[in-house]
Amino acid sequence: MTSRDNRAVRRHLWWVVGLVLVCTGLAVALSARVGPDDFGWFAYSPATAGSDWHMSWSDPMSSGSALIVSRWQLAGSLAAILGLMIIAAGAGFRLGQRRGQPSEQQ
Repeated sequence: MTSRDNRAVRRHLWWVVGLVLVCTGLAVALSARVGPDDFGWFAYSPATAGSDWHMSWSDPMSSGSALIVSRWQLAGSLAAILGLMIIAAGAGFRLGQRRGQPSEQQ
C-alpha cells in the first residue's frame, strides 16, 4: 500500500466510523426494552381536612406520567450523537481543506 492509499483510507475511515456509530446507536436505542419499570417510594402523609397542601393528577404542573429512559436507550442515543458529531467534524474538515487550497485562476 502506498502513502496515497493510506491517506485515502484515513480520509474515508472517519465517515465509516461515524456512520457505524449512528446506525449502531439508533439500533440499540430503538431496540432497548421500553416498558414499565419498578420504582417507588413510601411515605406517610395524614389526610386531614384542613391541609394547605394538595396535589392531584389533574394539576397543570403534573402531567400524570413520567418518561423513563433505560441505560441502553441513553447509551444508544449518545453513540448516535457521537457518530453525528464525527460526521460533522469530517465534513467541516473536508470543506476547510478545499477552501484553504490556493486557486489556480488568476
